[in-house]
Amino acid sequence: MPLKFEKNTEAFLAVLTVVIGADNAGSLEERDFLFNKVKAIPIFGNPGQQDFSRLLGKVTDTVYAQLPLDDGAISPAGIDQLLAAAKDALSPELRKTLVATAGDLMDADGADAAEKALMEKIRRALG
Repeated sequence: MPLKFEKNTEAFLAVLTVVIGADNAGSLEERDFLFNKVKAIPIFGNPGQQDFSRLLGKVTDTVYAQLPLDDGAISPAGIDQLLAAAKDALSPELRKTLVATAGDLMDADGADAAEKALMEKIRRALG
């Protein structure tokens, strides 16, 4: 069954979840950075930290449960499915915001080669 998002907020965060996990080391620094970025984006309605953490956890669980994995990480085919579903769920303006936010998030803790390759894939799919 293909991945489909009920809300644009879920699609937005699903892509960012993959960015956080790209270096196999999601950090509190990344979560806090993401929270501060997301609360300024109107579709999220300025959530509190607890509500944001709950939504991020729900989206992360959904993404990892529904997409194909390879050694615990989302497979390249899974990334493609995720990006296609996100593109369908988000307006062109939100896709542009998502690409910029993903780049900022990746830079929050320094990007390695895998993260840079993922960012290029996100730009091509959503840009």
